[in-house]
Amino acid sequence: MEYTEMNNKHKALIGVGALVLIFLIFAIWYMATHQAPAPVGPVIATSTPVTTSSSTQTITDNSQYYEIKATYPASTLLKQTTSERADTEAVSIMKTFVEQEIARFKDNGNFANLTQEDIQIQGLGNGRKYTLDAEYQTYQGKHTVSYVYTINLDTLGAHGNSYYRVFTFDTAAGQSLELDDLFVSNSGYLEKLSNISRVDLPGVISAKFGESPDMEDIKSGTTADAENFQSWYIEGTNLVLIFPPYQVGPYTIGTTLLPIQLSRLGDMLKATYVP
Repeated sequence: MEYTEMNNKHKALIGVGALVLIFLIFAIWYMATHQAPAPVGPVIATSTPVTTSSSTQTITDNSQYYEIKATYPASTLLKQTTSERADTEAVSIMKTFVEQEIARFKDNGNFANLTQEDIQIQGLGNGRKYTLDAEYQTYQGKHTVSYVYTINLDTLGAHGNSYYRVFTFDTAAGQSLELDDLFVSNSGYLEKLSNISRVDLPGVISAKFGESPDMEDIKSGTTADAENFQSWYIEGTNLVLIFPPYQVGPYTIGTTLLPIQLSRLGDMLKATYVP
């Protein structure tokens, strides 16, 4: 009798042990084949993320009523020709410009305070948005490097608008250059550029559109005033003047580029910038 009870207890212990072993095997199998779900963190909205490539940094900012894309160089030629400090300063100048353009665009659009009436009147939503796109191209002369920004702005009018901002740097000194810095004092270079533009632009515009331009438009947009020649760059041995839409003709002719051989400017140029 006593032997039978002990045998039954022994069998019971073996049974419990077997169940525990089976449970452990099942638990190990389940954990191996069923991964725990990844934890869900808070969603953080970043309004103006900056993405970086080897040569360009890009700022994007999108909302229901606007889209923004703007670029600036991650580094410039000055890093090789002048110094790292000059390069850093040049990048900072262009980054600041881009950030200011974005801030002005948002301020003018008043997006943070749009009423339902504003939204309905402007037809915003369903893909209809204000847009700002600011991109640059790089041009190099013998002693200069230029970063030419084209800013395309769509405020949902009859057509978009384009304007320009150019940053030119002396590749030896690292300093930022204005057009006036290329010429000797009291050279009368504005009058020279005005005269050349009035002679050359009719042919450039005619070749582009196959018809004679309005000379009055050309004259009014090429008077010897600094603001008429504020957009320019040097490419190779040419000084290239940029005339945006409306400056020397109707909107339909778009932007007009006028390359002028630096040699035509003679001794007006400072010796540093003679090709």
